[in-house]
Amino acid sequence: MSPRPRTVVPVLPTAWTRMLALGATPPRPRLKWHMLRRRREDPPHLRSNLRAGLEAGAALEIDLVLTADRHFVCLHDRDLDRETTGNGPVAAATRAEIAQLRQRGADGTALAEPPLFLDEVVLTAALLRRPDGGLVQLDMKDPPDRLDEAAVDRLADTLVGTARHFIVGSTDASFLGRLRTAIPDLARGFDPLALYGFGTAMPDDAAGYTRLVGDMVGLVPDAAIYYLEADLILAGLRCGVDIVAPARARGAAVDAWTVDTTRPAVGDVLGTLVKLRVDQITTNEPDALRPLIEEIA
Repeated sequence: MSPRPRTVVPVLPTAWTRMLALGATPPRPRLKWHMLRRRREDPPHLRSNLRAGLEAGAALEIDLVLTADRHFVCLHDRDLDRETTGNGPVAAATRAEIAQLRQRGADGTALAEPPLFLDEVVLTAALLRRPDGGLVQLDMKDPPDRLDEAAVDRLADTLVGTARHFIVGSTDASFLGRLRTAIPDLARGFDPLALYGFGTAMPDDAAGYTRLVGDMVGLVPDAAIYYLEADLILAGLRCGVDIVAPARARGAAVDAWTVDTTRPAVGDVLGTLVKLRVDQITTNEPDALRPLIEEIA
């Protein structure tokens, strides 16, 4: 006789745990601050926005790249050129070298502050975290070959005692699986982007979207949250497939990324996402998007 399938219980943020356990529909999606931005013109990963977001209990996203000596620095790109006063690959520079640089604004202007590192984020979160606040998503930007055991060890050492305040997001299912063993109290989120490629390689029929959802939940069945590109969700609907519902039926939350007020027909897009019961929307301008969500919800 074949063994009984094991029930996998995802690690969920406190507020989501209560909401989903009760079968409740969220009154409106949470707005997650993409790269810690409150407004579109904000430079990414500002320390002041980190503190403001933590104090407000907001859902926050921070991008992480590994330095040459295996420290996590808060940068979106794998090169230093656009976001800092340095140049070249982040992987070729040490923490000490990057700490001597300065962040750049959206217009390229050098700012007063050096790049932010993950251990600084952890310390600030430990000091300011509210018990039921939004988690800080750590979005891994390195390729799979750099997310090795040394990366897992560094992350475990950095998050010791504070892992419950964070959620790691990645497109690498293998990396997320290793985290489950190494840091069991750390919530994990899966983005299926690698299964279809950004934008142009989305499925073109209902069968393709059904397969994509099956592959997604099959690779990371116990994800606390699935990060789904908003355009992927909308394209699936046009083919007659709701890709949000299967994820939520498993007890996971769904984040739709990235929606800003500059998106064409943004009101219709937000209305669709609210109707589909997405739990969270990633945006570069939560302050501007919030009134639109309030009106729709």
